[in-house]
Amino acid sequence: MKTENNGQQKLVPPGELIDFQPEWFKAALAQTPQDRLIDFNGSKAHYRLWQGPRADAEALVLMHGDGAHARWFDFIAPLLTPYYHVMAADLPGMGDGGWLADYSRDIMADAIIAMVRDANFTGKPAIIAHSFGGLIGMIAAHHYADEIAALMICDFHVKPPHAHEEWFEKITEPRKLRVYATREAAEARFRLAPDQPCENQYILDYVAEHSVREMTADVSDGLRAMPRETGFTWKFDPAIYVNFRLGDDLPEIYKTLPIPLAAMFGALAHDFDTVSRLDLIAHMRALRPDAPHFDIAGAHHHIMLDRPHAFTSTILAMMANWRAGGVFSTS
Repeated sequence: MKTENNGQQKLVPPGELIDFQPEWFKAALAQTPQDRLIDFNGSKAHYRLWQGPRADAEALVLMHGDGAHARWFDFIAPLLTPYYHVMAADLPGMGDGGWLADYSRDIMADAIIAMVRDANFTGKPAIIAHSFGGLIGMIAAHHYADEIAALMICDFHVKPPHAHEEWFEKITEPRKLRVYATREAAEARFRLAPDQPCENQYILDYVAEHSVREMTADVSDGLRAMPRETGFTWKFDPAIYVNFRLGDDLPEIYKTLPIPLAAMFGALAHDFDTVSRLDLIAHMRALRPDAPHFDIAGAHHHIMLDRPHAFTSTILAMMANWRAGGVFSTS
């Protein structure tokens, strides 16, 4: 069943919706990665690893956004592996990793570094982090700068003090998990947040398929009170954002990160209630005038879904620039 994306798919102009898998997409999915689980904070952290062209190739880590998972990059990573090793990491409490007793931005950053260490790359990787993952990428670079070569954040905005908001401050108890009777019903209700249409229906459907898990009534995971229905629900832990704080120190962290930075944005991404996205980008440029800040034409917030090849090509271009500048040098 096609995902309805909260009605947003009806906004795609007639004739522009692509609802079949192109050959490039099928070829990318045919490149099966390794799935790895490691011990972390009394649970498991999960990542997917695609091997690059040679053992000593440079590496990059792809990080997803809020409520998403590593498989958002199943069709992106294989386009990068002719040049680099590629890891796609599940943030704690999302995707195919285990759930934790507590969450914070620091705990999530610790998990990323634990997975990077487990991958045992020959050199420090670059991190490419989307949306909420951009926050965690910044915190990881803040605490572990000596283990990260460079950081690109993708449509995550570092706001000035007057525009700062805590996304999750109203969440004081775990969300109620909605249980659907069939997998098809759950996949149909998959939606992007924030709302946006996406002409690549085939990508939405693939991501939706891997966002759902089956559950049995009254089977507890030892941490959460689970629904009493048997059926299908989302993979994320409903308690992730209880008392979760982004922090009002992000401008200072962004300004002082001691590694090369870049920031990619969707040209069609949304504005915010108190400030426009262009003003936010100008603010970020002022904080880090040494870092390129740029838009991807034709992309909304979820850049890799809207423009997968532009997203990939931009990563390749930035990695080439960093490599030419000696960012990955081990000498």
